[in-house]
Amino acid sequence: MQSLKAFKLWLSMQCQMLGNVQAAILVQCAPENPQILAKWPSADIDSTLLRGAIQPVLEKQRLHLQLLDSQHYLLGYPLVIDGQQWGVLACTLALTDKKELPSILKWLKLGQFWLQFILHLTANDSSPNDRASIETAPLEPDQTAVASASQSNVASANGQIAIPPLNEALNTALVQITASLLKENSLQETGITLVNLLAGLLQATRVSLGVLDGQGKNLQLEAVSFSANFDKRTQAMLAIREAMAEAIDQGMRIHCTSNEDEQPAGVSSQIKQAHQHLLHGQQLQSVSSFLLRKGERILGAITIELDRRSLTTDQELFAQQAAHSAAAIMLLQQQAAAGLWQGLKHSLVARLQRLLGPDSWRGKLIAMAAAAFVVALFVPVTYHLSADANLQTTEKHLVVSPQDAYLGKISARPGDAVKQGALLAQLNDEDLRLERRKIASQAQQYRQAYDSALANGNRVEAAIASAQLDQATIQVQLLDQQLARTQLLAPVDGIIVSDDIAQTQGAPVKQGDVLFEIAAGQSYRVQLFVDERDIAQVQPGQSGALKLSSLPTEVFNLRVKLITPISEVREGRNYFRVELEIDNTPEQNALLRPGMTGTGKVQIGTRALGWIWFHDLWHWLRLNLW
Repeated sequence: MQSLKAFKLWLSMQCQMLGNVQAAILVQCAPENPQILAKWPSADIDSTLLRGAIQPVLEKQRLHLQLLDSQHYLLGYPLVIDGQQWGVLACTLALTDKKELPSILKWLKLGQFWLQFILHLTANDSSPNDRASIETAPLEPDQTAVASASQSNVASANGQIAIPPLNEALNTALVQITASLLKENSLQETGITLVNLLAGLLQATRVSLGVLDGQGKNLQLEAVSFSANFDKRTQAMLAIREAMAEAIDQGMRIHCTSNEDEQPAGVSSQIKQAHQHLLHGQQLQSVSSFLLRKGERILGAITIELDRRSLTTDQELFAQQAAHSAAAIMLLQQQAAAGLWQGLKHSLVARLQRLLGPDSWRGKLIAMAAAAFVVALFVPVTYHLSADANLQTTEKHLVVSPQDAYLGKISARPGDAVKQGALLAQLNDEDLRLERRKIASQAQQYRQAYDSALANGNRVEAAIASAQLDQATIQVQLLDQQLARTQLLAPVDGIIVSDDIAQTQGAPVKQGDVLFEIAAGQSYRVQLFVDERDIAQVQPGQSGALKLSSLPTEVFNLRVKLITPISEVREGRNYFRVELEIDNTPEQNALLRPGMTGTGKVQIGTRALGWIWFHDLWHWLRLNLW
C-alpha cells in the first residue's frame, strides 16, 4: 500500500497548495478503463460530478473547464508523463475571480513534475493486494488503483532505468522534501532548504550544495546546512568545493570512508583524492558526493559529511533520489531566473546536444552540411553581374513621309532585308496627277497664246504669255518631283525594324511622319539594363558574355563601352542603361537580328561566395536600418 499512500499524499498536498479546491480525484488512464487512484478530502466523497470532467479531457487531450455557478468551476487537468497521457486530476474550485486560474494552472504544472518523481520512486512497488483491488473496481468512488500506474512508468523521460523503491518512511520524507522545495521562490532558498532537510533527516555533520554556472564551467558553493553565512575561502569550504568538482568531472557519485573495505563494488577506478583530503582534513568517518543531474546536464553536486558513521544503503539511495528531484526543480528555477535570452540559449544548446549526440547520425549529417556551408561562404569565385539585354544596330536610317498624303501600296514588312533603292511603299498620287494634268493643260494654252501674240506682232501679249508659260512649266516640274517622291525607296541595304504599317493602308500621313526604320550594315551593340544597386560595380572596359533567347546555344563576347546616365523604371525598380560592344564572328553575325533579347553577364571580379549570395540582403538591411 506504499504506492497508494504516495498518490494520496500527492493529491492532498496539491489541493492544500492550491487552496481553492473543494473536492478532487486522481485518475489514471488504464488501457481499458480509467482507474481512480486517490480522493480528497476523504475516500468516501461522491465523485459523480468530478468524473464528468474525465472523459472530455481524455477525448480532447487538453484542459477542461466548466462553470458550475457564479463562483464554482469544474476543472479537468491532463497529466502528461514522459510525453504520454498518463491520467487526469479532476477537482471543483471555489473562485471569486477568474484571474486566479493562471496561478492555479502553474501550480498544477509544477505538481506534474512531482508526480513523475513519485511514479519513478514507486515503480515495481505495488503489492498483490493493490493489484487485486484495481482489477475488481474500475472507477468506483470508494476504491483506488495504483499498480498499472507504477508498472507503466518504469522508465524516465530520458530513457534511464527506474530507481529502486525506498522504504515507506524515506519515501514519505522524499515527497515532503520535494513539496518543500516547490514552495521556494529562488535557487538560493531552494538550496538552503535542501541541505537543511537532508542534514536533519540523515543526521549528517554537514551537507553542502554546489551549483554550476549557466555555462557549466564554474562551480560555486550555494548553501551549507545550518549556516546562514559561510566563508568560501576557508580550507573546509575549499576542500568541499574540490570534492564536488571531483565528482562532477568524473560524472558519477563518489562515496569515500575511512575504512576502505566499505567501498562499494565496481568503483575502484574512481579518483577520490579530493574526497580523501576532505575526509582526513575534517576527521570524518565518510564523505559522499551526489550529482544534481537532469538528463545529460549536470547542474551541481551535494556533498554529505558524517563524522561517526557511514550512510546506509537506503540512505544513499534516498540522497540520490533527493538530488534527482532537486535537480529538476532547480533547473526550472534557473531557467525562470535567467530571462528570455538565456532560456532560449539553454534550449538551443539542449536541442543541439540531442541532435549531435553520439547516436544521432542525422545530427552528424546536419553538422557536416552546416560546416560545408560555412566553408563554402568563404570560397573565392568569379562574380558575374546579370542583367536583361537588348540587341541593337549601331546605324539606323529612317524613311519619312515627304508630304501630306495617304498611304497607298505597302511593299515591305518588318524583318524584311531590303536593298538600296527597293520600293518600300507607295503614297496615293491621284491628286498630284490630276493637278499635273491641269497645270500641263494651262501650259499648253499659254504656249498657244504666246505663239498667236508673236504672229500678230503684239509684243506685250507675247511677253505676258511667255511669263505664264514659264510659271506653268515650273509647276509641272514641281509636281513631277512630288510624284517621284510618292515612291518610298530604301536608302541603304538593311533590315526593316519598325512596326508593321500594312494595317494602316489608306490612312493619312503628315509630312515628316516616320514610316520605316532600317537597320543598316552588320554592326551591332548590346544594351544592358542594370539595377541601380549594382551600377557602381560596372566600369568601362569590363568583359562579359551574352546569351540570346532565340540563340541559347551561342555565346557572344561583350565589353563595356559606355555607362549612360539614362534610367528607366521597370517593374517598380530603377535601371540604368549600359552599352556594350559585341565581338562576334561572321557566322554568328549572320544569325543576329536587331531587337533580340536575352541575358548579359558582366565580369566584375573575384568575390567570396557568401558575399555573392547575401550582399543584396546585407545592403537592404544597411539601407533600411540606417
